[in-house]
Amino acid sequence: MARIPQHIVDEIYRATDILEVIGDYVTLKKRGQNHWALSPFTKEKTPSFAVNPAKNIYKCFSTGKGGNTINFLIEMEGYTYVEALKHLARKYNIEIIEEEVSPEVKEQLDRRQSLFIVNGFAASFFHGQLMESEVGKRIGLSYFKERGLLEHTIKTFQLGYAPDQWDTLVKAAYEAKYQEDFLIELGLASRSGKTGNLIDRFRDRVIFPIRNPIGKFVGFGGRILSERKDVGKYINSSESQIYNKSQVVYGLFEAKQSIRNEDLCILTEGYMDTLMLHQNGIQNVVASSGTALTIEQIRLIRRFSKKVLMIYDGDAAGIKAAMRGIELLIQEEMSVKVLILPDKHDPDSYVRKFGPEALREQMNTQALDFIAFKLKVLGDREGENPSPDAQAQLIKELAKTIALVPDRVYQQVYIKQVAQELAIGEDLMMHAVEEAKGIQAKFHAQELRREQAIQRNTDQQAGTVKDLKGFEKLDLVFQEKELLRILLSYFGQSFVEEQEGPLEDEDGNPLMGEEVELVSFFKIELESLNFENQVFDQLKEELFTIHAEEREFNINTYLNHSDPAICALVAELLSIQHEISPNWRKHGAFVLDFDADLGLAVKSAMYHYKYKKVNKLIEEAQEKIKAAETNEEEVDKWLSIYLHLMQMRRSIGDKLGTAGAIQAKDASL
Repeated sequence: MARIPQHIVDEIYRATDILEVIGDYVTLKKRGQNHWALSPFTKEKTPSFAVNPAKNIYKCFSTGKGGNTINFLIEMEGYTYVEALKHLARKYNIEIIEEEVSPEVKEQLDRRQSLFIVNGFAASFFHGQLMESEVGKRIGLSYFKERGLLEHTIKTFQLGYAPDQWDTLVKAAYEAKYQEDFLIELGLASRSGKTGNLIDRFRDRVIFPIRNPIGKFVGFGGRILSERKDVGKYINSSESQIYNKSQVVYGLFEAKQSIRNEDLCILTEGYMDTLMLHQNGIQNVVASSGTALTIEQIRLIRRFSKKVLMIYDGDAAGIKAAMRGIELLIQEEMSVKVLILPDKHDPDSYVRKFGPEALREQMNTQALDFIAFKLKVLGDREGENPSPDAQAQLIKELAKTIALVPDRVYQQVYIKQVAQELAIGEDLMMHAVEEAKGIQAKFHAQELRREQAIQRNTDQQAGTVKDLKGFEKLDLVFQEKELLRILLSYFGQSFVEEQEGPLEDEDGNPLMGEEVELVSFFKIELESLNFENQVFDQLKEELFTIHAEEREFNINTYLNHSDPAICALVAELLSIQHEISPNWRKHGAFVLDFDADLGLAVKSAMYHYKYKKVNKLIEEAQEKIKAAETNEEEVDKWLSIYLHLMQMRRSIGDKLGTAGAIQAKDASL
């Protein structure tokens, strides 16, 4: 294994434009010093995702995630650190010349990266079998060509063929020195029940490789070519660390740029539908990868467009899938239309028979919004003269869907549309929608309570940034954040201590105070004082250690920290929207100007924090004294601590001003 030299890493960081990289995933709009967008990590209506190009960081205030460009790619694409660097190097045409490292380091190769490598090998193997082997050409390639696919499409999508033999891929993997457990985890091989030997899982099938949005092979779909009835027509790769079929959209890697350009994603059901439309110039097309449409797939599509046209088969299964998909898309605030092709055609068969222009005409003239689609499907089901009961059910079904629309203006438009179509009063339709909302709200409340119970249990066990939310009302924690922000922002800087005594020497020259290192000042002042929050305290101690060991301070070390809570915290502290204690804002004098007078601002922040911290310790000491009133030894111990703390408070009060002034200002702290 090799590693990327530090000077190349630095070059990658210098070349990277964080707005350009993150702009591939979300639509950014400038507001003040930051650029804002809807969070790519969660569902929201108000933008809370900020990118600060000056500091080269992002911060998601909904989820707490944050960091630099590398960290963003790790979060979005599941990259390792090295994979993210290589992705950026390719994007900015930076040549990477890797340095060889020891065999010991090579053995530590990241398992996730290994899985991608093995899948890449398998994709090349299957494609080679299709294009180069005699049996592959005769069986697999002829099948694809009979279905109308051209060689260019076959190569673009890296289609393949798995021979009708027990261990062709396994033998090739052995020769390439790939480990058995990777083949098994990826669903490329399995153990024979009779012999215990490793055998190929994909046999006598054409292969559809499945990529993630950045082009890495995560899985495979295989279609059987024989007439055997004892095996499934299609099989997919097993779920693995890199493949979850509910989170993958087939063809998105090839379609994403066209989806952006057209501001529309065409969603089909099958591999061949996607391939044939792409080949015929309709390239903003994807498939739900052999599974019912999922929320995760919708959110993946939403990165590139919020408009979806579903072109599903006209049979009962296709219509049912479209009905379910509509509701999921609406909940995710997507604009959705549905096209059911005539004569039970699917996109593949329709474009082969009538051509791409005829399909475009159908898309432009026959695609229905979800209201018209549901009215047509449900109306056809009930016939021309539905019974009162059937009409009531139709109203309730439409109301249930309209209730999912997040935007109230659109809800009103749809209510009016349905009322006109069904010749009923708008008030009646409004009532049905409100009733549906109540049912949905009750269901969601139950779901939310379950999720919160699970989340509380998870948060107690994992030291994530979510732990911080419980402390947000405590001033001490706000002040701890401010101290950490100062440490990060001014690490390595010094300030001049104010001169005590005469301000001039005997000759009238001004006397300068002593220069004080900011980090040294913090270490002395915070000696024996732990921060309330463990994550805060960990970061503080790491910064002190770097200073003590005279190591170079690099903010990217913390934006790419192994602890995700540290990454998110540092991104938050460096962002424009850092939080100063509300009481500092309330008492105007406490809102500090670090650029105007660093020393004054640092000391003010430190002493206000220490005064509050010591007050808390005094209260704790008083409680201990009360609790130990029958134990003289214990009382004496805590009384001694109490008196020491009182002396500390007076000393801090002297540094801030008179004790009375501080107490007056501190009354609401």
